[in-house]
Amino acid sequence: MSKVFVRCSLFIVFCLVAFGSFTFNRATMTNQSQSATRTISVPPDLGIGASLRGNRPFPANSAWNMDVSRFPVHSNSANLISSIGNTTGLHPDFGTVWNGAPNGIPYVVVSGSQLNVPINFTAYGDESDAGPYPVPSDAPIEGGPGSNGDRHVLVVDRDNWKLYETYRSFPINNGASWDADCGAVFNLNSNVMRPDGWTSADAAGLPIFPGLVRYDETVEQREIRHALRFTVQTSRRAYVYPARHYASNNTSVNVSPMGMRVRLKSTFNISTFSQNVQVILKAMKKYGMIVADNGSNWYVSGAPDMRWSDSELATLRNVKGSDFEVVQTPNHLLMPVSDFDGDGRTDISVYRPSNGGWYITNSSNNSFKAVQYGISTDKLAHGDYDGDGLTDIAVYRNGLWYLMHSSNNTTRVEQFGTANDVPVPADFDGDGKTDLAVYRQGVWYIRRSTNNTMRVVQFGLATDKTVVGDYDGDGLADIAVWRPSNGVWYIMQSSNNSFRAVQFGISEDVPVVGDYDADGKADTAVWRPSSGVWYVMQSSNNVFRATQFGVSTDRPAPGDYDGDNRTDFVVFRPSEGIWYLLQSYDNSFRAFQFGMNGDVPVPSL
Repeated sequence: MSKVFVRCSLFIVFCLVAFGSFTFNRATMTNQSQSATRTISVPPDLGIGASLRGNRPFPANSAWNMDVSRFPVHSNSANLISSIGNTTGLHPDFGTVWNGAPNGIPYVVVSGSQLNVPINFTAYGDESDAGPYPVPSDAPIEGGPGSNGDRHVLVVDRDNWKLYETYRSFPINNGASWDADCGAVFNLNSNVMRPDGWTSADAAGLPIFPGLVRYDETVEQREIRHALRFTVQTSRRAYVYPARHYASNNTSVNVSPMGMRVRLKSTFNISTFSQNVQVILKAMKKYGMIVADNGSNWYVSGAPDMRWSDSELATLRNVKGSDFEVVQTPNHLLMPVSDFDGDGRTDISVYRPSNGGWYITNSSNNSFKAVQYGISTDKLAHGDYDGDGLTDIAVYRNGLWYLMHSSNNTTRVEQFGTANDVPVPADFDGDGKTDLAVYRQGVWYIRRSTNNTMRVVQFGLATDKTVVGDYDGDGLADIAVWRPSNGVWYIMQSSNNSFRAVQFGISEDVPVVGDYDADGKADTAVWRPSSGVWYVMQSSNNVFRATQFGVSTDRPAPGDYDGDNRTDFVVFRPSEGIWYLLQSYDNSFRAFQFGMNGDVPVPSL
C-alpha cells in the first residue's frame, strides 16, 4: 500500500446550540432493568495521618493509578537509570521521627465543614490556585513548625474529595491565615491537570499526596494501589505526562525528565523482605515510581507515622537502582476502551440486540456481569461520560442518548442529534470525559463536556466511515473519516488544526483504529475480511505490518486486552460465539467462548 497526500476543501464553523437534557428513573426506560448496586467505600477517617479506608484518589485511569507492569521498557532506560545511580539503594524518606520532627510529608484529613482561611502566595502566585483553603490552624508542617525546608502542608477534604497542597507554608496569627510560596488544588474525582508549564507544591507540577507511602494502605489495607513519588539529584529541562513543569537547565537526554516513571523489575526477588516492605515493593512493580522533584537520588516519599518500624523500612536500602527500569508510558491520559472494571484492560463484552442485554467479563477478576439496557434498534454509544476511568454502558436512540454512569450507577438521558445520525462519542476536548458527538451526512456535531458548548465541523462525505482517534498524540480525539471508494483516510489533527490524507486500504476493508505500537498515537489500520489480514501502518516509525488473523465471517474487536498499552488483534466469531485473541504482550494466542450468533462485540468500531 502506498501513502499519498491529497487536498480537499474544508469548512469549519463553530456555533452554540441549546439541546435538552434531563435525568430520569432507571425503571422508566424501555426494556431496561436494575443493574448491580455499586459498592460504596467507607468514608475516610478524620485527623492527622488518618486512614482513607481504602478510598483511592483520582479516577481508575489516572496516571497515578495506572498498572504499568506490562508496559514496554524505554529505549534509553539503561542510561537514565545510570544517571540516578545503579549502585545506590532506595532511601525511605519517611518513618517515625528524624531530627526531632515527624519523618516524612504529613497530611491531615478534614471534613467539608472545615473553615476556609486566606492563603497569601509569596513567590509563585501567578501559578497558584487562589484561596481560601480549608487548612486547620494545627495542620502538620513537613519538618515541623521550625523547619527551614520545603514545609509542605497537605489537606484532604474527604466530603468534597479535594486535595489542597502548599509549599513553604507559614501560619499567620496562629493559623488564621497562611503565607505560602505556592498552592495547588486538585479534584480527586477528576483527571484534570495543572495548566501546561505550571508548578505546584511539587516541582513537577504534580500532586504530592497520591504518591506517598502511607501506613493505612501498607499495613491496614495490605495493598498500595498507586505509583509512588521519588526524587533525583539531577533532572532534565523537560517533563513528560503527567508532570507539567521542569526545574533544571540540563538538556541531556540521558537525564530524567520530570514525570519519568521507573518500575521495579519483575524478576526482582522480594520474598526475603518483611510483609510490609513487600507491599511497597509490589506497588513498585505494578504502578512504578514517578520523578516528582529534585533531591537526593532514589529518595522515596511517604507519610510519617509513629507505628512505622524504621529498621524494617531501612531494608529498602537493599534495593538498588540497577533493579529498576524506565517504563515507556503514554504521553497523555488513556481513555478506557470497553474497560468496565477500570483495570486498564479491554473487557470481553457483547451487546445482544434481541433483548438489549450487555454481557461483560471483567478482566480484573473474570467475574460476569449482565445488564439489560437498550432495545434492538439502538446504536452502541459506550464511553467514559463521568470521567471515573471506567467505561459507561450507553446507547443512542433516535437522537436520545441513554447513559448509565459507572461512578454512581445513575442514568442520564441527553437529547443530541437526529434519528439517522451516527454516534461518534470521544474525548474531543481533553477533559477526561467522553463528549456527545454525532456524524450527519459529512457534518460533525460535538458538545464539549467541559462547558457544554457546541462545535460544528463539515468534514467528510455521507458515504464515509468515521474513524475517530488521537492521531497526533495530544490527548484529544481527532475528527477523521475513511473513504471506502478510494481507501483514503482524512484526518484533522486537533493539535494544530492541520489536515492530512493517507491512502491506506481498499473498499472491502474494515477500519480498525488503535495504537498498535504504544507510541500514544492512533495508527491507520484495516482488517480485510476476504483474507483475514490486518494491515497496520505504525505511526512511531512508518513501518508497515501485515498479520493474518481471522476469517471472513468474523467481527474485528481490537483493544488492549493484556494491559501492555498496545492494541491487540482480536476477532469475535458469531457462528461459534468464540473470541480469538493475539496478545501483543507475549504474542500468545487465546480463545474464549463468550456470546452467541447475533451478538455485537462491544469493543468493535
